[in-house]
Amino acid sequence: MKQAFIDSLIELMEKDNKVIVITADMGFSVFEDIQKRFPKRFFNTGITEQASISFVAGLALSGYKVYFYAQAPFISMRCLEQVRLDIAYNFLDVKLIGSNSGFSLNQYGVSHFGLEDIAIMMTLPKMTIFNPADSMEMTKSMVESYRIKGPVYIRMTKTGNQTIHKKSVDINNPILMDEGDNGLLLVSGGLLKRAKEIVASLKKDNIDLTLYSCPLIKPVSQELLVTLKKYSNVFTLEEHSIIGGFGSTIANLIVDNNLSSQLTKFALPDKYLHVAGTMNYLLDKSGLSIKEIIKTIKKKLV
Repeated sequence: MKQAFIDSLIELMEKDNKVIVITADMGFSVFEDIQKRFPKRFFNTGITEQASISFVAGLALSGYKVYFYAQAPFISMRCLEQVRLDIAYNFLDVKLIGSNSGFSLNQYGVSHFGLEDIAIMMTLPKMTIFNPADSMEMTKSMVESYRIKGPVYIRMTKTGNQTIHKKSVDINNPILMDEGDNGLLLVSGGLLKRAKEIVASLKKDNIDLTLYSCPLIKPVSQELLVTLKKYSNVFTLEEHSIIGGFGSTIANLIVDNNLSSQLTKFALPDKYLHVAGTMNYLLDKSGLSIKEIIKTIKKKLV
């Protein structure tokens, strides 16, 4: 996913000399090529996320299209006031890349977990939010972010460091991965591979779920609403807090449109995790193991 981001960024910088990249003391072994090729359009501002946002806003007001790359928990929490007032309020053409979201920085503990970033960015009016699941979705998110004239947040996770899609996708609509008659599973972000394993396992027990990958979280696509209307049992899966994330967006859609769908959200519980370990260990510890999800889905459907 990270390489897809860099490759896409280089393409944008090659075709548009107004594209500028800012990073907050990050990107070692990531931005070296960009720094070498575009030395006047790359700035490392150090660990100064709040000041960096104001710097980014100034560049955008001067006519540049700015991509700001920082760790997800800090780009969403540490500098929320600056993002809200400098960028979102002024509807500036700034693209925020929240790297290492979810449990990606598992070795650093709670301070570096990016589990609330979508909920935070969702509250900002006209902030477009992409949560890509793999390298293909990341590439498409970057292309679309360039086209959008306004603020964009792109969420990057290490669980999405793979290529799942074998052909080009429409990033603005739910992406069909599998079809079934027993229920609907919607996944947003890097847990798509886990979702595919869940669907494949359930098939062995004659439970067929329709699976969609949903990289666009805000604004909600009309096609997503059309899809929801077809199913009485809906499940969501994400590497984010169960409050305010993708599952909450689906819940709002169901309520706001008076749908009869029964929704089950698979996400990180509303509590702090006081252990360390691999990303898979942390996901399993948080109730997102494949075994536990399958068990819950069977209870709902059988």
